[in-house]
Parts: sequence; C-alpha cells; structure tokens
Amino acid sequence: MTYSIEALSEKNAFLWEEFNRQSREGTLFHSMQWKELLEHALDLKLTYYLILEDREVMGIWPFITRSVRYFRGLDAIPHSECNNIILDDSFDINRINDVLALFSKECSFLRFTSYNRDVLDRIACDNFSDAYTGNMMVDLNTTPPDAIWENLSKKTRKHLHRLENNGFEVRETRAPADIEMFYRYYAENTMYLKGDILPFSFFQNLMEMFPAKDVRIAVSTSGGDFAGGTLTIADRDKKTAYFEYMALNRKLPGGYTPTYMVYWDLINWAWDNGYEKISFGRQRLDPGNPRFRNKAKFGAEHVPIHSKFVLLSKPLRFPYRLWRFIKEPR
Repeated sequence: MTYSIEALSEKNAFLWEEFNRQSREGTLFHSMQWKELLEHALDLKLTYYLILEDREVMGIWPFITRSVRYFRGLDAIPHSECNNIILDDSFDINRINDVLALFSKECSFLRFTSYNRDVLDRIACDNFSDAYTGNMMVDLNTTPPDAIWENLSKKTRKHLHRLENNGFEVRETRAPADIEMFYRYYAENTMYLKGDILPFSFFQNLMEMFPAKDVRIAVSTSGGDFAGGTLTIADRDKKTAYFEYMALNRKLPGGYTPTYMVYWDLINWAWDNGYEKISFGRQRLDPGNPRFRNKAKFGAEHVPIHSKFVLLSKPLRFPYRLWRFIKEPR
C-alpha cells in the first residue's frame, strides 16, 4: 500500500468534490466554490492536495501558500470555518508520516489541523502545538429550541425580549441599504474585537457566487435604528447552518443584548428549515470569555480543532526553535 499526493487541478477536481461530498467531515468550506470565492474576492494563493492510494482518494487537504524568507510552507486556509485535513475512515493514521514525507519535497513546513487528535500525536518529525481552538456547535437533534429555551435563565429571557418590547424585530433582507448598514456594523464590531475586517467586496462576491437560499442575512431593526445582524451560510447537503459574521451596534444602551435576539432567531430559523446543526463560529475553549458563555447559553458545545506546526526541513529547525525561545514568555 503506497500513498501519494497530487495537486488539485481541473482534471482531478471532480475527485475532490466527490470525496468532500461523501465524507462525514466534508463541508462547504472544503468545496471548489469556496476556494473560488477566496481566490477571487481576496486574491489568495491557494494550493490544494489530494492524498491517494493508487487512484483512490484517501484524503483532501486545503492550504494557502506561505513564505518565510527562503522557506516555502503550507498554512491552513484563512477566513474559513473549517480548514482541516479530511481523511477517509480507512486511512491508516499510523502512516501519516509517509504522507508528510511526500510534502517535504514540496515545502519546508506546514500547519496540520484536524478534529482527530490521534493523527497529530503520531507525527514523528519536529512539531509544535499551535493555537487551541474549536467550533461552537449546536446539535438541534439533542437540544431543540424548546430545550434551549427551558435552559435559559430568567435574566437571559428578559434581556432577549427587551428589544422586542421596544419595537425591534428580526427580518431577512437583501436590500442594498440594509446590506450596507449590516457591513458598517460588522466592520465596527470586528474592529472592536480586533479581528480581520473583510472588504465589502467579499460579501458582494459571496452573495453573487452562492445561491440566495444558501446565504441568509438577517437584521434586527426598529425604524431606522439598528441593533444587530447575522450572515449565515447554509450547507443543505450536510444540514448544517454556519453563522459566520456578526454585526452589532455597540452604542445601544447597556440594557440591550442584541446577540441574544439574533442567536434565538437563528436557532428557530434553522429548526424550522430542517437543519440539524448550527455552528456559532470558531472559539477558543475559554468559559471566562463572554462570547463563549453567550454561545453556550444557547446550546452550543465546544468541538476541539487540534493544530500543529510541522517542520519538514532540517535547515528551518534551528531558526524556528530560536524564534520560539525568544517569543515565549519568561
């Protein structure tokens, strides 16, 4: 049994799509459509690889190309809810080093991201644990809206209804003025959180390239006043809704909590439309973080994503170790 890797091309794209569609870990973020969006809207240099046994696909691995001085590497694709390697259930994880050896001919380092920690634990070459994160997932099969509501505290329910009692309501929209307003508050909220602000053109491309029924924009407004909004991307094949982008008016009085209103709207919309899972986005495992706590209140559980930085080139090992030594707190 011999493994090989093959760069994604027009000739083998159908193999990638078929594997992604059939895999239990396959997502829209691994699709050709999402790759095209990232490349077109953000001008990213992406390199995708298929892992093969003979001509049978055993895995798919999306990357963005990175360079550090003279060293070329492969990093996890950015701005994507899921950017992990996907392996077939029959893949022998004890032979993951055989696959990494193939990548050593292509690059000096790579970032290995997986839901399966056992795969990363078998890496033999130099590697370092990376940022610990995960997806905040709501399983509506086990925690339907009624159960979520019952678990909400009286205080949370009160805050949830406060905006409604003052005339705010959540509505779906595609109106250009609403989209511009959504983007304005998205940018302000992302700046407040010190995140990366995507350009307005990214959202325009997203709405143009994906079917309207797969991209839901909802805003909470009262007259001309804006409270909050969400952009959700729906994966109908996997029955999963990805809550991707939040817009918040942080200048509202302190008694208002618009996140509760938009979370509750999203949960009920997903339930009414037959979705089984909701992703509330990437999040570090940090119960002390208010955003983590708010998502947990509405039924979300942390699903860990394990990540390692893998060194494949001997000349890179010393400078990287030195850099880590300098950066690590004393």
